[in-house]
Amino acid sequence: MIHENGKVVDIAIIGAGPGGMACAIEAKLAGIENIVVIDKAPHHNDMIHKFYKKGKRVDKDWMGRKAEFEGNVSFEECSKEEYIEQMDEKLKEAGVLDKFEYNHEIIRVEKGEDGLFSIVFANDAVAEAVESIKARNVILSVGRMGKPNKPRYKFPKELKDVLNFNLSKVQNGEHVMVVGGGDTAGEYAYGLVEMEGMEDCVVTLNYRQAEIKRMNPINTEMTLKYLDNGKLCNKLGVDVESVEPSPAGKIQVNFTDGSTAEYDRAVYALGGTTPKDILVNSGVKTGEWDVPVYDESTFETNVEGLYTIGDVVTDQGSIALAFNHASDAVKNISKNLK
Repeated sequence: MIHENGKVVDIAIIGAGPGGMACAIEAKLAGIENIVVIDKAPHHNDMIHKFYKKGKRVDKDWMGRKAEFEGNVSFEECSKEEYIEQMDEKLKEAGVLDKFEYNHEIIRVEKGEDGLFSIVFANDAVAEAVESIKARNVILSVGRMGKPNKPRYKFPKELKDVLNFNLSKVQNGEHVMVVGGGDTAGEYAYGLVEMEGMEDCVVTLNYRQAEIKRMNPINTEMTLKYLDNGKLCNKLGVDVESVEPSPAGKIQVNFTDGSTAEYDRAVYALGGTTPKDILVNSGVKTGEWDVPVYDESTFETNVEGLYTIGDVVTDQGSIALAFNHASDAVKNISKNLK
């Protein structure tokens, strides 16, 4: 059982990344004890665990865009391991570690006629095990990384370890092909070019369309910049027909135009279950680039009592901004609960 049946929490926080974690701490400091934090990962800050190499520096800002801490939660810029340690200590000091429930994926929240939100799980077995998790307020702190789609062609067993859906296994010096034309593909491609400790990687971006049309403006600008200056190898306008082991022990990629190429690793970013799904399923209106419609001072959406924070509303992966969003959302909830 994930939470005591029949009990109504004041805040249900969906997502245990930087924003969700900060929400829990801010709530406790505001005197709101009756909360729960739910995440599909086995730990908080899953994206840091997955996508930051050992020893990689964790910065508060994103792509040079500065943001100062405005709430009660901050951190000292440091390595990945030190950041996780800092966050563990902050959660412990705030006394909220027991509020976190992991390995449970949420597909939507539903607001009933009684004004309370019900949490709907992706796993029917989990849903059946929980008669009722209801909340007066919900904060969606879901990141932009989703469950990946797979290509139509088969992955040979021999290549299983080098055909990936994120950057966690990339080694410095490898020639990596990133496949996809959306935001995640762009962020993987130019992010790998910029990643500390990956200076000797050669990165190719492959997308079946000849032009980039699906990325948001910032990712489009960054991706085109690196394609233009040659730091990203351009393989746009052609699709992958199949992949197979090459005689040299690498990945032989066979393209639909009859050409072939060899790579050490392929990383697929073909879309999938995105934050838009949980937003739309929960009744949240979205606008351009699937950004939710929300109050910029409180982060409350068109659904009263339902808030959304973090990079899903800004297109920026700034930890400082996520912390600040958490502060503003909890302040508004605290005011309304009184």
